[in-house]
Amino acid sequence: MSSVPVEFDPANVAAKASAESHMYEQELASKDPMRSVLDANPEIYFVPPKRSSEWGQWEFKAGSYYDTTIGSKHPYWKDKDLPIATKDIQRLRSDMLNWGYCKIEEAISAEQVAVIRQRVLEQAEGERLAGIAQKTPSGQNINCCVNKGRCFEGLIEQDPATVQGGPLVEQIITEALGENWISTSLIASISLQGGVPQALHQDQDIALDSKSPLTINILTPITDVDESNGGTLVIPGSHRVLSEAMREQKPVGKLPPAINIDAKAGTMIITDGRLLHSTGINHTDSPRIVMLNGMQHPLIRQQENWMLSVKPEVLKRASPKLLQRMGYQATNAAQTNEGHGFGARGMVSEAAGSTVDFRLAADNGEYLRVGELSPDSTEAELNAAYTLREVVGKARAGGQSAPVGIGGNKLNP
Repeated sequence: MSSVPVEFDPANVAAKASAESHMYEQELASKDPMRSVLDANPEIYFVPPKRSSEWGQWEFKAGSYYDTTIGSKHPYWKDKDLPIATKDIQRLRSDMLNWGYCKIEEAISAEQVAVIRQRVLEQAEGERLAGIAQKTPSGQNINCCVNKGRCFEGLIEQDPATVQGGPLVEQIITEALGENWISTSLIASISLQGGVPQALHQDQDIALDSKSPLTINILTPITDVDESNGGTLVIPGSHRVLSEAMREQKPVGKLPPAINIDAKAGTMIITDGRLLHSTGINHTDSPRIVMLNGMQHPLIRQQENWMLSVKPEVLKRASPKLLQRMGYQATNAAQTNEGHGFGARGMVSEAAGSTVDFRLAADNGEYLRVGELSPDSTEAELNAAYTLREVVGKARAGGQSAPVGIGGNKLNP
Protein backbone atom coordinates (compact mmCIF):
# COMPACT_ATOMS: atom_id res chain seq x y z
CA MET A 1 0.00 0.00 0.00
CA SER A 2 1.55 3.28 -1.12
CA SER A 3 1.91 6.12 1.36
CA VAL A 4 0.40 9.54 0.73
CA PRO A 5 3.09 12.04 -0.34
CA VAL A 6 4.05 14.33 2.53
CA GLU A 7 3.18 17.38 0.41
CA PHE A 8 -0.49 16.38 0.67
CA ASP A 9 -0.48 15.99 4.44
CA PRO A 10 -2.85 18.61 5.98
CA ALA A 11 -0.27 19.54 8.62
CA ASN A 12 2.38 20.10 5.96
CA VAL A 13 0.00 22.21 3.86
CA ALA A 14 -0.96 24.26 6.93
CA ALA A 15 2.70 24.86 7.78
CA LYS A 16 3.24 26.40 4.36
CA ALA A 17 0.04 28.43 4.34
CA SER A 18 1.24 31.58 6.04
CA ALA A 19 -0.67 34.65 4.86
CA GLU A 20 2.39 36.40 3.42
CA SER A 21 2.87 33.54 0.96
CA HIS A 22 -0.68 33.60 -0.42
CA MET A 23 -1.44 34.47 -4.02
CA TYR A 24 -3.41 37.74 -4.24
CA GLU A 25 -2.89 38.16 -0.50
CA GLN A 26 -2.80 41.94 -0.66
CA GLU A 27 -5.95 42.21 -2.75
CA LEU A 28 -7.96 39.75 -0.68
CA ALA A 29 -6.76 41.03 2.69
CA SER A 30 -7.27 44.72 1.95
CA LYS A 31 -11.00 44.61 2.73
CA ASP A 32 -11.31 47.56 0.42
CA PRO A 33 -13.14 49.52 -0.67
CA MET A 34 -15.16 49.47 2.57
CA ARG A 35 -12.18 49.61 4.96
CA SER A 36 -10.90 52.87 3.51
CA VAL A 37 -14.47 54.18 3.18
CA LEU A 38 -15.02 53.72 6.91
CA ASP A 39 -11.55 55.06 7.81
CA ALA A 40 -12.03 58.29 5.84
CA ASN A 41 -15.75 58.75 6.56
CA PRO A 42 -16.42 58.41 10.31
CA GLU A 43 -20.07 59.37 9.86
CA ILE A 44 -20.56 56.05 8.04
CA TYR A 45 -20.68 52.99 10.25
CA PHE A 46 -22.21 49.56 10.27
CA VAL A 47 -25.30 49.42 12.43
CA PRO A 48 -24.79 46.46 14.80
CA PRO A 49 -27.25 43.57 14.40
CA LYS A 50 -30.22 43.81 16.72
CA ARG A 51 -32.18 41.05 18.36
CA SER A 52 -35.92 41.33 17.84
CA SER A 53 -36.44 42.63 21.38
CA GLU A 54 -34.09 45.56 20.66
CA TRP A 55 -35.23 46.54 17.17
CA GLY A 56 -36.45 50.10 17.22
CA GLN A 57 -34.48 50.90 20.40
CA TRP A 58 -31.41 52.55 18.93
CA GLU A 59 -29.68 55.87 19.38
CA PHE A 60 -29.99 58.41 16.57
CA LYS A 61 -26.53 59.86 15.94
CA ALA A 62 -26.65 63.39 14.57
CA GLY A 63 -24.29 63.88 11.65
CA SER A 64 -24.33 60.23 10.63
CA TYR A 65 -24.90 59.19 7.02
CA TYR A 66 -28.63 58.72 7.62
CA ASP A 67 -29.04 62.18 9.19
CA THR A 68 -29.70 63.79 5.82
CA THR A 69 -32.34 64.93 3.37
CA ILE A 70 -33.20 64.77 -0.33
CA GLY A 71 -30.82 66.13 -2.94
CA SER A 72 -32.75 69.30 -3.74
CA LYS A 73 -32.62 70.34 -0.05
CA HIS A 74 -29.07 69.25 0.75
CA PRO A 75 -26.47 72.07 0.94
CA TYR A 76 -23.85 69.95 -0.84
CA TRP A 77 -26.08 68.54 -3.57
CA LYS A 78 -28.83 71.10 -4.21
CA ASP A 79 -26.98 72.79 -7.08
CA LYS A 80 -25.85 69.53 -8.70
CA ASP A 81 -27.68 68.07 -11.70
CA LEU A 82 -28.78 64.90 -9.90
CA PRO A 83 -31.08 62.29 -11.51
CA ILE A 84 -34.62 63.43 -12.22
CA ALA A 85 -37.75 61.40 -12.89
CA THR A 86 -38.01 61.25 -16.68
CA LYS A 87 -39.07 59.12 -19.62
CA ASP A 88 -36.22 60.44 -21.80
CA ILE A 89 -33.88 57.50 -22.49
CA GLN A 90 -30.90 59.76 -23.16
CA ARG A 91 -31.25 61.44 -19.77
CA LEU A 92 -31.70 58.03 -18.10
CA ARG A 93 -28.48 56.78 -19.69
CA SER A 94 -26.61 59.90 -18.60
CA ASP A 95 -27.88 59.64 -15.01
CA MET A 96 -26.89 55.97 -14.79
CA LEU A 97 -23.38 56.64 -16.06
CA ASN A 98 -22.75 59.78 -14.00
CA TRP A 99 -24.57 59.07 -10.76
CA GLY A 100 -25.13 55.29 -10.64
CA TYR A 101 -28.92 55.49 -10.68
CA CYS A 102 -31.78 56.84 -12.75
CA LYS A 103 -35.50 57.39 -12.23
CA ILE A 104 -38.05 56.24 -14.81
CA GLU A 105 -41.09 58.45 -14.37
CA GLU A 106 -44.51 56.75 -14.15
CA ALA A 107 -43.03 53.36 -15.09
CA ILE A 108 -45.98 51.94 -13.16
CA SER A 109 -49.31 53.73 -13.54
CA ALA A 110 -51.43 54.83 -10.59
CA GLU A 111 -53.83 51.95 -11.24
CA GLN A 112 -50.98 49.43 -11.38
CA VAL A 113 -49.49 50.85 -8.17
CA ALA A 114 -52.83 50.47 -6.37
CA VAL A 115 -53.00 46.76 -7.25
CA ILE A 116 -49.46 46.08 -6.03
CA ARG A 117 -49.87 48.13 -2.86
CA GLN A 118 -53.05 46.32 -1.85
CA ARG A 119 -51.45 42.93 -2.46
CA VAL A 120 -48.33 43.84 -0.46
CA LEU A 121 -50.31 45.09 2.55
CA GLU A 122 -52.62 42.07 2.53
CA GLN A 123 -49.72 39.64 2.22
CA ALA A 124 -47.72 41.35 4.95
CA GLU A 125 -50.63 41.20 7.38
CA GLY A 126 -51.43 37.62 6.40
CA GLU A 127 -47.85 36.48 7.03
CA ARG A 128 -47.85 38.28 10.37
CA LEU A 129 -51.07 36.54 11.40
CA ALA A 130 -49.62 33.21 10.27
CA GLY A 131 -46.51 33.80 12.38
CA ILE A 132 -44.18 33.54 9.39
CA ALA A 133 -43.43 37.21 8.70
CA GLN A 134 -39.78 38.04 8.09
CA LYS A 135 -38.86 40.78 10.50
CA THR A 136 -35.98 43.07 9.55
CA PRO A 137 -34.22 45.82 11.52
CA SER A 138 -36.10 48.30 9.30
CA GLY A 139 -39.50 46.62 9.40
CA GLN A 140 -40.71 43.62 7.42
CA ASN A 141 -39.81 41.87 4.17
CA ILE A 142 -42.03 39.76 1.94
CA ASN A 143 -39.83 37.21 0.18
CA CYS A 144 -40.37 35.06 -2.90
CA CYS A 145 -43.09 37.43 -4.05
CA VAL A 146 -43.54 35.50 -7.29
CA ASN A 147 -45.65 32.97 -5.33
CA LYS A 148 -47.81 35.63 -3.75
CA GLY A 149 -49.70 37.44 -6.49
CA ARG A 150 -49.99 37.69 -10.26
CA CYS A 151 -48.89 41.32 -10.12
CA PHE A 152 -45.49 40.17 -8.82
CA GLU A 153 -45.02 37.88 -11.80
CA GLY A 154 -45.57 40.91 -14.00
CA LEU A 155 -42.98 42.91 -12.07
CA ILE A 156 -40.28 40.32 -12.72
CA GLU A 157 -41.25 40.00 -16.37
CA GLN A 158 -41.66 43.78 -16.84
CA ASP A 159 -45.01 42.94 -18.41
CA PRO A 160 -46.71 46.17 -19.62
CA ALA A 161 -49.93 44.93 -18.02
CA THR A 162 -48.17 45.42 -14.67
CA VAL A 163 -45.34 47.81 -15.63
CA GLN A 164 -46.50 50.22 -18.32
CA GLY A 165 -42.89 51.36 -18.83
CA GLY A 166 -41.60 47.79 -19.13
CA PRO A 167 -39.99 48.12 -22.58
CA LEU A 168 -37.98 51.18 -21.53
CA VAL A 169 -36.98 49.55 -18.23
CA GLU A 170 -35.74 46.45 -20.03
CA GLN A 171 -33.76 48.50 -22.53
CA ILE A 172 -31.84 50.32 -19.78
CA ILE A 173 -31.06 47.05 -17.96
CA THR A 174 -29.99 45.29 -21.15
CA GLU A 175 -27.62 48.12 -22.00
CA ALA A 176 -26.10 47.79 -18.51
CA LEU A 177 -25.87 43.99 -18.24
CA GLY A 178 -26.08 42.67 -21.80
CA GLU A 179 -28.59 40.20 -23.19
CA ASN A 180 -30.24 37.37 -21.23
CA TRP A 181 -29.82 38.90 -17.76
CA ILE A 182 -31.66 37.11 -14.98
CA SER A 183 -33.66 38.20 -11.94
CA THR A 184 -32.07 37.18 -8.65
CA SER A 185 -35.06 38.01 -6.41
CA LEU A 186 -38.19 40.08 -5.91
CA ILE A 187 -38.76 41.32 -2.36
CA ALA A 188 -41.24 43.76 -0.87
CA SER A 189 -39.28 45.88 1.62
CA ILE A 190 -41.50 47.54 4.21
CA SER A 191 -39.92 50.17 6.44
CA LEU A 192 -41.76 50.97 9.66
CA GLN A 193 -41.55 53.73 12.21
CA GLY A 194 -38.79 53.10 14.75
CA GLY A 195 -36.77 50.88 12.44
CA VAL A 196 -32.98 50.82 12.41
CA PRO A 197 -31.26 52.45 9.40
CA GLN A 198 -29.44 50.01 7.16
CA ALA A 199 -25.67 50.15 6.68
CA LEU A 200 -24.48 51.61 3.40
CA HIS A 201 -23.44 48.78 1.11
CA GLN A 202 -22.98 47.69 -2.50
CA ASP A 203 -25.18 44.97 -4.02
CA GLN A 204 -22.30 43.89 -6.25
CA ASP A 205 -19.68 42.42 -3.93
CA ILE A 206 -17.45 40.87 -6.60
CA ALA A 207 -15.34 42.42 -9.38
CA LEU A 208 -15.70 45.85 -7.82
CA ASP A 209 -13.05 47.15 -10.20
CA SER A 210 -15.30 46.46 -13.18
CA LYS A 211 -15.95 49.32 -15.60
CA SER A 212 -19.60 48.31 -15.98
CA PRO A 213 -22.00 46.72 -13.48
CA LEU A 214 -22.54 42.99 -13.11
CA THR A 215 -25.66 43.55 -11.01
CA ILE A 216 -28.56 45.98 -11.22
CA ASN A 217 -31.39 46.61 -8.79
CA ILE A 218 -34.77 48.17 -9.49
CA LEU A 219 -36.21 50.00 -6.50
CA THR A 220 -39.90 50.62 -7.10
CA PRO A 221 -41.66 52.80 -4.52
CA ILE A 222 -45.24 51.68 -4.00
CA THR A 223 -45.69 54.61 -1.64
CA ASP A 224 -44.18 58.05 -2.22
CA VAL A 225 -40.71 58.18 -0.65
CA ASP A 226 -38.56 61.01 0.68
CA GLU A 227 -36.50 61.90 3.75
CA SER A 228 -39.51 61.60 6.07
CA ASN A 229 -40.35 57.93 5.52
CA GLY A 230 -37.11 56.11 4.75
CA GLY A 231 -36.38 57.03 1.16
CA THR A 232 -33.40 54.97 0.03
CA LEU A 233 -30.06 56.47 1.04
CA VAL A 234 -27.47 56.81 -1.72
CA ILE A 235 -24.13 58.49 -2.30
CA PRO A 236 -24.48 59.67 -5.90
CA GLY A 237 -21.50 58.76 -8.05
CA SER A 238 -20.02 56.36 -5.50
CA HIS A 239 -20.18 53.52 -8.06
CA ARG A 240 -17.42 55.23 -10.03
CA VAL A 241 -15.37 56.43 -7.07
CA LEU A 242 -15.14 52.99 -5.48
CA SER A 243 -14.48 51.16 -8.74
CA GLU A 244 -11.70 53.56 -9.69
CA ALA A 245 -10.12 53.17 -6.25
CA MET A 246 -10.15 49.38 -6.65
CA ARG A 247 -8.63 49.54 -10.13
CA GLU A 248 -5.88 51.87 -8.97
CA GLN A 249 -5.41 50.07 -5.62
CA LYS A 250 -5.70 53.27 -3.62
CA PRO A 251 -7.78 54.33 -0.60
CA VAL A 252 -11.24 55.67 -1.37
CA GLY A 253 -10.84 58.86 0.66
CA LYS A 254 -13.53 61.30 1.71
CA LEU A 255 -16.91 60.70 0.08
CA PRO A 256 -19.71 63.19 -0.55
CA PRO A 257 -22.64 63.00 1.90
CA ALA A 258 -25.49 60.57 1.45
CA ILE A 259 -28.96 61.75 0.47
CA ASN A 260 -32.44 60.26 0.57
CA ILE A 261 -33.94 59.46 -2.81
CA ASP A 262 -37.29 61.14 -3.32
CA ALA A 263 -39.73 59.64 -5.81
CA LYS A 264 -43.43 59.31 -6.45
CA ALA A 265 -45.06 55.90 -6.17
CA GLY A 266 -44.70 54.12 -9.50
CA THR A 267 -41.29 55.57 -10.32
CA MET A 268 -38.74 52.86 -11.10
CA ILE A 269 -35.30 53.68 -9.75
CA ILE A 270 -32.62 51.63 -11.50
CA THR A 271 -29.39 51.42 -9.51
CA ASP A 272 -25.90 50.26 -10.48
CA GLY A 273 -24.86 47.36 -8.24
CA ARG A 274 -21.68 49.22 -7.26
CA LEU A 275 -23.58 52.23 -5.85
CA LEU A 276 -23.43 52.75 -2.07
CA HIS A 277 -26.99 52.70 -0.77
CA SER A 278 -29.17 51.58 2.15
CA THR A 279 -32.65 51.80 3.66
CA GLY A 280 -33.34 55.11 5.40
CA ILE A 281 -35.37 55.85 8.51
CA ASN A 282 -39.15 55.93 8.45
CA HIS A 283 -40.14 58.76 10.81
CA THR A 284 -43.85 58.41 9.98
CA ASP A 285 -46.55 56.05 11.24
CA SER A 286 -47.34 54.76 7.73
CA PRO A 287 -45.47 51.84 6.15
CA ARG A 288 -43.00 52.74 3.40
CA ILE A 289 -43.12 50.10 0.64
CA VAL A 290 -40.40 49.59 -1.97
CA MET A 291 -40.24 46.58 -4.28
CA LEU A 292 -36.66 45.32 -4.72
CA ASN A 293 -36.03 43.47 -7.99
CA GLY A 294 -32.39 42.47 -8.43
CA MET A 295 -30.92 41.52 -11.79
CA GLN A 296 -27.51 40.16 -12.67
CA HIS A 297 -25.33 38.95 -15.51
CA PRO A 298 -26.46 35.40 -16.45
CA LEU A 299 -23.02 33.87 -15.81
CA ILE A 300 -23.14 34.72 -12.09
CA ARG A 301 -24.72 31.44 -11.10
CA GLN A 302 -23.79 27.77 -10.93
CA GLN A 303 -23.20 25.91 -14.18
CA GLU A 304 -24.85 22.75 -12.85
CA ASN A 305 -28.30 23.24 -11.35
CA TRP A 306 -27.47 21.27 -8.22
CA MET A 307 -30.77 22.26 -6.62
CA LEU A 308 -32.66 20.04 -9.06
CA SER A 309 -30.16 17.55 -10.42
CA VAL A 310 -28.65 15.95 -7.27
CA LYS A 311 -30.17 12.61 -6.26
CA PRO A 312 -31.96 12.50 -2.86
CA GLU A 313 -29.66 9.78 -1.52
CA VAL A 314 -26.65 11.96 -2.24
CA LEU A 315 -28.21 14.86 -0.37
CA LYS A 316 -29.09 12.70 2.64
CA ARG A 317 -25.52 11.49 3.08
CA ALA A 318 -23.83 14.75 2.09
CA SER A 319 -21.51 16.49 4.54
CA PRO A 320 -22.09 20.16 5.41
CA LYS A 321 -19.12 21.01 3.20
CA LEU A 322 -20.54 19.19 0.20
CA LEU A 323 -23.95 20.83 0.69
CA GLN A 324 -22.34 24.25 0.94
CA ARG A 325 -20.27 23.69 -2.22
CA MET A 326 -23.42 22.78 -4.12
CA GLY A 327 -25.28 25.86 -2.89
CA TYR A 328 -27.51 24.26 -0.26
CA GLN A 329 -26.21 26.60 2.44
CA ALA A 330 -27.37 30.18 2.18
CA THR A 331 -24.76 32.73 3.20
CA ASN A 332 -26.15 36.10 4.21
CA ALA A 333 -28.67 36.81 1.42
CA ALA A 334 -27.26 34.46 -1.24
CA GLN A 335 -29.42 31.54 -2.46
CA THR A 336 -32.10 31.85 0.20
CA ASN A 337 -35.24 29.74 0.05
CA GLU A 338 -38.44 31.74 0.64
CA GLY A 339 -36.21 34.12 2.61
CA HIS A 340 -34.69 31.43 4.83
CA GLY A 341 -30.99 32.17 5.08
CA PHE A 342 -30.98 35.97 5.34
CA GLY A 343 -28.24 36.81 7.82
CA ALA A 344 -27.11 33.17 8.06
CA ARG A 345 -23.41 34.00 7.83
CA GLY A 346 -21.65 33.51 11.14
CA MET A 347 -24.43 31.51 12.81
CA VAL A 348 -23.45 28.75 15.21
CA SER A 349 -25.84 26.20 13.75
CA GLU A 350 -25.40 24.47 10.40
CA ALA A 351 -29.20 24.53 10.12
CA ALA A 352 -29.07 28.30 9.82
CA GLY A 353 -29.49 28.94 6.12
CA SER A 354 -29.56 25.25 5.17
CA THR A 355 -31.94 24.76 2.24
CA VAL A 356 -31.61 21.00 1.73
CA ASP A 357 -34.84 20.21 3.64
CA PHE A 358 -36.83 22.23 1.11
CA ARG A 359 -35.51 20.05 -1.70
CA LEU A 360 -36.11 16.80 0.20
CA ALA A 361 -39.65 17.89 1.03
CA ALA A 362 -40.23 18.55 -2.66
CA ASP A 363 -38.90 15.08 -3.53
CA ASN A 364 -41.45 13.58 -1.13
CA GLY A 365 -44.27 15.68 -2.55
CA GLU A 366 -44.56 17.44 0.81
CA TYR A 367 -43.16 20.90 0.07
CA LEU A 368 -45.87 23.40 1.05
CA ARG A 369 -44.86 26.86 -0.13
CA VAL A 370 -46.20 30.08 1.32
CA GLY A 371 -48.63 31.52 -1.19
CA GLU A 372 -51.13 34.37 -1.14
CA LEU A 373 -52.25 35.29 2.38
CA SER A 374 -54.30 38.16 3.77
CA PRO A 375 -56.25 39.17 6.89
CA ASP A 376 -59.16 37.27 5.33
CA SER A 377 -57.24 33.98 5.10
CA THR A 378 -58.85 31.07 6.94
CA GLU A 379 -57.39 29.61 10.13
CA ALA A 380 -56.41 26.54 8.11
CA GLU A 381 -54.49 28.68 5.63
CA LEU A 382 -52.76 30.69 8.36
CA ASN A 383 -51.80 27.62 10.39
CA ALA A 384 -50.82 25.35 7.49
CA ALA A 385 -47.68 23.22 7.82
CA TYR A 386 -45.58 25.44 5.59
CA THR A 387 -42.18 23.92 4.96
CA LEU A 388 -40.65 27.32 5.72
CA ARG A 389 -42.14 27.20 9.22
CA GLU A 390 -40.70 23.71 9.83
CA VAL A 391 -37.23 24.56 8.50
CA VAL A 392 -37.03 27.72 10.61
CA GLY A 393 -38.12 25.75 13.68
CA LYS A 394 -35.37 23.23 13.01
CA ALA A 395 -32.80 26.00 12.66
CA ARG A 396 -33.83 27.52 15.97
CA ALA A 397 -33.72 24.16 17.72
CA GLY A 398 -30.24 23.66 16.31
CA GLY A 399 -28.87 26.53 18.37
CA GLN A 400 -28.95 29.40 15.95
CA SER A 401 -27.56 32.46 17.71
CA ALA A 402 -29.66 35.15 16.04
CA PRO A 403 -33.22 35.50 14.76
CA VAL A 404 -33.95 33.74 11.47
CA GLY A 405 -36.40 36.48 10.66
CA ILE A 406 -39.73 34.84 11.34
CA GLY A 407 -42.17 36.44 13.73
CA GLY A 408 -45.03 38.86 14.22
CA ASN A 409 -44.84 42.40 12.88
CA LYS A 410 -47.98 44.53 12.98
CA LEU A 411 -48.72 46.70 9.99
CA ASN A 412 -51.18 49.57 9.94
CA PRO A 413 -52.26 50.11 6.30
